[in-house]
Amino acid sequence: MTKNTLAVLLGTAAVLAFSGVGAAEAQVVANPNYTYGPYIGAAGGGSFLNDISPNGGGADTKSEFDPGYVGLGTVGWGFGNGFRAELEGGYRRNDLRSVRGSTGFSNGGALGTESVMVNGLYDVDPGLFGVQSYGFIPHVGLGVGWARPRFDHASTYNGNTVSGKDDVLAYQGIAGVSYTVMPQVKLDLDYRYFGTQNGNYNSSPGLSGSGSVTRTSLNDQEVTLGVRYEFWTPVVAQAPLPAVVAPPPPAPAAKAPEVQRAFQVFFDFNKSDITAAAAHVIQQASDSVKAGHMTQINVTGHTDTVGSAKYNQALSERRAAAVKQQLITDGVPDTEIATSGVGKSGLLVPTADGVREPQNRRAEIVLQ
Repeated sequence: MTKNTLAVLLGTAAVLAFSGVGAAEAQVVANPNYTYGPYIGAAGGGSFLNDISPNGGGADTKSEFDPGYVGLGTVGWGFGNGFRAELEGGYRRNDLRSVRGSTGFSNGGALGTESVMVNGLYDVDPGLFGVQSYGFIPHVGLGVGWARPRFDHASTYNGNTVSGKDDVLAYQGIAGVSYTVMPQVKLDLDYRYFGTQNGNYNSSPGLSGSGSVTRTSLNDQEVTLGVRYEFWTPVVAQAPLPAVVAPPPPAPAAKAPEVQRAFQVFFDFNKSDITAAAAHVIQQASDSVKAGHMTQINVTGHTDTVGSAKYNQALSERRAAAVKQQLITDGVPDTEIATSGVGKSGLLVPTADGVREPQNRRAEIVLQ
């Protein structure tokens, strides 16, 4: 790989990673499971290098390496839709274990590899498939870049010493899962398959003498555990607005007071739990049922516009079911209650898609 090619590669990564840094302050993230804006990370773990078979230069035999270590550092940018781009620097090292069939093997050699990679990754939000993530977000990715393998010249193969270094094209595949420790901190458990093109290295008899060229590529399997810090400002979920129940208008002295027939209760973000304020409103609704001798109660669940239509439909149905259960607890017969969910349609406050609006996270109780 030429210096000009490496410069273009690093320049592209810098543009991808930092093109929007100036606009990252106080961003609202439509999906809290995705990364928006800049982040940094570090990771370390085990390196399990495949056997290497140098070709040419008198070193034509397989060599085996002990499990080693890998260290990585990253800077990246999340686009808020699941996609991320990052620049990754890494170092790997494995000690030589043995050379198969060698008549002149000398233990103590090692292979160290520096790398700079440009990675593209995609975070898969389980909520898009109606599955609760519980803080775990799978991801997959691909990377391409530069590597510099360096053979420790104490490594000998069939009486020949392989040494030197070369700049080669590198590539990798990534699969892993992230866990959200807190809104801006994630742990990453990853599997990487890291490979390089063939490089040219020195092969010489003993530690001196005229050298010749031997060629080999690297294939490394790695398992790493890392931490990632994201600089975006997370959205703080707003507390639900208290239910406002308008008092019934004064009735003429000769008539009984009107029974209230419509109520609204509100929910926390992505929740169907009945809050204390909601329980108070439901109690009022059950009292109205008993006072007015109502025979039909319709409960309709709603959501805001964050998330997929499928996920929000199920969430609205859970909210309606939770209100029904509370009405039953308050003494309303089960046979008199009908429930339905309309997902993120029928908004109380019209918003764009992906907006956390507390007044849209509600259930309506209508008495007939």
